[in-house]
Amino acid sequence: TNETPIMITMNSSTTIILVLLSLHASTTRAFAVHKPISSRKAHSSLFQSATTTSLEKDTTSSEKFYEVLKSYERDIDAEPVQDALQDLKQIYSNDGIDARISTSPNYDGDWFMDTHPTFPDLQGRNKDGDALYTMGRLTYNMIQPSNVLCSVQKITQHIHKLSSDPNHVNSQDGSIILPELIPKRLRKELEVDASELRSYRTDVHFTVESNGVQGVLQMDGYTIPNPTVENRYSIWFTGGRCYALNATDKETRQKWRDVFGTELKLKKRERFQLWMAKLMMGAQPSSGLLEDDSLQYVMKKPIGGHDVAYQQVLYLDDETRITEGNRGTVVVVSRI
Repeated sequence: TNETPIMITMNSSTTIILVLLSLHASTTRAFAVHKPISSRKAHSSLFQSATTTSLEKDTTSSEKFYEVLKSYERDIDAEPVQDALQDLKQIYSNDGIDARISTSPNYDGDWFMDTHPTFPDLQGRNKDGDALYTMGRLTYNMIQPSNVLCSVQKITQHIHKLSSDPNHVNSQDGSIILPELIPKRLRKELEVDASELRSYRTDVHFTVESNGVQGVLQMDGYTIPNPTVENRYSIWFTGGRCYALNATDKETRQKWRDVFGTELKLKKRERFQLWMAKLMMGAQPSSGLLEDDSLQYVMKKPIGGHDVAYQQVLYLDDETRITEGNRGTVVVVSRI
């Protein structure tokens, strides 16, 4: 997810997209030193008995990093940006901080993505400098029609403990009500202890280039700390929806219907990708506009598990979070 798709390569010529992430999923270049915990049950004691020391923000280094990132137009791969990032990573490492324990409250909240979107097949940029993608590439054909060209204005992330949401807490015993869609590899662990389970939502704000109608692509998922690897959070996605902004306005609603109320015949490759996603993930792509004119898709068999899809925290303070996904994508977000 820090937001990018998770892919499974079937062979050298065919890549099947199976999950959406955000902006995080990507090849392991983990930074933190791995210190195994004695057992799975350490998951509970790890978070309940840890002393809550807080990471003091290194203002000089973080401000320097943002200055360099801005001067290189948010390009995280620019060499000077990478050099500044190494400084922050070193500070974080030297302090011996583990985001799963001492700074976990800083991990939660609402975040704005400061780096460029990392979806595949960038179609260029519009006159305002916004990245251009087709809806098919933003959602891997989960939202139709897939050929709609969209410009991305901003991406936000929203991470919150389920224990803080009354809708996910059993009123009788205070236990966490587990979501329906959980990867098989994680279900037993969460049935024992779900106290650190968090919702993980990514919102992509976009504009349809052909008629200017604005919308939000919402990708829903969950995240939990990896019990054996410092500064690592495992992630999985369960589906999402796509809806218009200002949908109560009649003109806006009609523009939205003109674009997303039409059907497009999928190409052979796209049909094959959808078939594989249905087979392996129980993917249910959107099938037309719903009553409120939104479109929805579901992953009935989400793929996930520790060391399958995750983000490694490289740096974290009360205002900034920098992570690297399991496929190598580095994402910088700042607190909203």
